[in-house]
Amino acid sequence: MKDLINNINKNIKHSMVFDTNIFLTGFDFSVIKNNIYTIQEVIEEIEVDRYLQKNRNIINRIKYAILSNQLILKTPIEKYINQVKENAKNTNDLRVLSNVDINLIALTLEIKETIDEGVVIYTNDYAMENLCLELDLMFSPLKREGIKKKILFEIYCPFCKIVKDPNEHICEICGSKLKRRERKN
Repeated sequence: MKDLINNINKNIKHSMVFDTNIFLTGFDFSVIKNNIYTIQEVIEEIEVDRYLQKNRNIINRIKYAILSNQLILKTPIEKYINQVKENAKNTNDLRVLSNVDINLIALTLEIKETIDEGVVIYTNDYAMENLCLELDLMFSPLKREGIKKKILFEIYCPFCKIVKDPNEHICEICGSKLKRRERKN
């Protein structure tokens, strides 16, 4: 929240894209003058039945922000979704990113390329931050320090110790579930 408040206090003019975890802090939309974007799937994550009662106030704030045009729901264009997926293959983050994560990053990329002002995605997800570095997108975590450098991952079998194809999920030699680790150069 500190980064968010600092950016607001500096009067930095940029669009903001919010991940689910940012909404769950329950902040007040009225203190932000910048354009705030997210995707419908983020709202759906907050409205799940098991958290509905707990998140009722947050959901009400979000609905009011949408009605008052403080929050813009936008679906990214397929071109940007495909570009994000291709770059996620390069870093081997694709297997750990959800469709919501991919769409949020695609939305950020679309805003960066189509609107004549900066854009920052607010998230606490390390894989999303890593992909943002790959795509040269600004990001800001909340309540923790974000990653400092881009990491390239490789997929490997933890038992056979063999590096595998990123599209595989099970080792064909021993049947173990494949994992990912930082690629050694």
